[in-house]
Amino acid sequence: MKKFLVVLVVLFIGILFAGCTSQTTTPTTPTETTVATTVATAVPTEVPTTVATANVTPNVTATAVPTTVATPVPEKIITFKDSLTMTPTGTIYIPVGTKIVFYNADPLKPHGIQPIGIMSQSVIKTVNIPYKGFYNVTFDKKGTYNFGTLFQPDTTGLIVVN
Repeated sequence: MKKFLVVLVVLFIGILFAGCTSQTTTPTTPTETTVATTVATAVPTEVPTTVATANVTPNVTATAVPTTVATPVPEKIITFKDSLTMTPTGTIYIPVGTKIVFYNADPLKPHGIQPIGIMSQSVIKTVNIPYKGFYNVTFDKKGTYNFGTLFQPDTTGLIVVN
């Protein structure tokens, strides 16, 4: 058994020394290789050219083609404040297509709105608006829209859409 252990120790030391010796390697020099490249060349194509002439046929009339330009939707903000008020107060006059944003800036209480009247019910919904929350309503029809606040029954608003 001792012989076997001695042989194992000698083998272990031999392997250890063999792994720790430094080996010199010869540096390899990179060789150049040729790579085929493809270059795209533009092929000219015939493009019809328009030449203005002085001979204009009287039956031809120029018509302008209307272009559609997106116009931004106007926006109005109604803010609920911590003094149990809202701004702006009174009657708000807006054009058709305006978006009203109801915003709760009161950190102490939730606020909300509710429609007053049949016409208002078609556009304004009863909602609770948490702190820093929004409720958006776009008014697409002319008319008068009444609303009240959920938690302050005496606070109301009127929106007139022209």
